[in-house]
Amino acid sequence: MRIFRRVGMYISLSAIALVRIVRYALARLQRRGEVQGVRIIIVKDRLIVLVTHWYAPWVWTLPGGGVEREESPEQAAVREGKEETGLAIKTLAGEIGTYTGSMGKRDKIRVYYTGDFDGNLTLLPNFEIMGRSWFDIDNLPDELSPANRRRVEAYRAGVRGETGHW
Repeated sequence: MRIFRRVGMYISLSAIALVRIVRYALARLQRRGEVQGVRIIIVKDRLIVLVTHWYAPWVWTLPGGGVEREESPEQAAVREGKEETGLAIKTLAGEIGTYTGSMGKRDKIRVYYTGDFDGNLTLLPNFEIMGRSWFDIDNLPDELSPANRRRVEAYRAGVRGETGHW
């Protein structure tokens, strides 16, 4: 059973990579700014929200997505947080870092964090998100995306303003 979960996770990570490539290509064609993607760590006590997508059901990730035209990365993080979790983000507490993706120096992902939100997790799946749940920050699921795991660990360690590879 464990081997099937591992294979499923790699299939899901490949699907996520494909989505990122398409998002990057579209952003370049539309001449958007430097940051194309955002992730947000939503924290309540020692719990964080993770989501799983329909196109990548065997891996958990942080909520997030693309920055739309005429939208700041901060606005995108708030919007994506609401769309993917149902939680209304009031303010962002800070930024973990800005990371360069695999498609070069103009492929950027910015990661924010917050504990300032209203509402409850949406229980029903939507067009993009299959599931969402709270997880203990010290006991993350094995199926958490490796890049997202590194961002959660950076948050937990107090890292702020980090730069590096996604």
